Amino acid sequence: MRRPFDVLSDVKDVADLLEGARIDQARLVPAGGRLNLELELTRAVLEAQQVVRRGPFRRLKTPWIKGRLTLTQLNALALERFGDAGAQQKPLIWAEAIPGGYEVVITSPEGLRLRVTAEHLNGVYEDVGSPIESP
Repeated sequence: MRRPFDVLSDVKDVADLLEGARIDQARLVPAGGRLNLELELTRAVLEAQQVVRRGPFRRLKTPWIKGRLTLTQLNALALERFGDAGAQQKPLIWAEAIPGGYEVVITSPEGLRLRVTAEHLNGVYEDVGSPIESP
């Protein structure tokens, strides 16, 4: 699955797709006087959930998949640490319009918040590899 985003509603769709995802690694890559942010994620593939029957019991199995979230042409970046309680209230990624462009905020469940600013929203989420079945 590949999901580009360049408007606020696209970011909301990607946030819904990445609900419950885990950030495995983050990289900042310089590119032509700007920054690109690459995040490697692991997300639940909710669209491929299956009900598995074992005798009289039923269980919902959800596969997991690695993914990559890339934001390009960033102007500035700030990293802050906060308590875990705030992470539960925000989606993994969200964006808002600010004077002169956009602010994109990435919040990890581990208590880190990454704020990036850009003149234009320009990013993509894509699955990498095949889904891995949960135990």
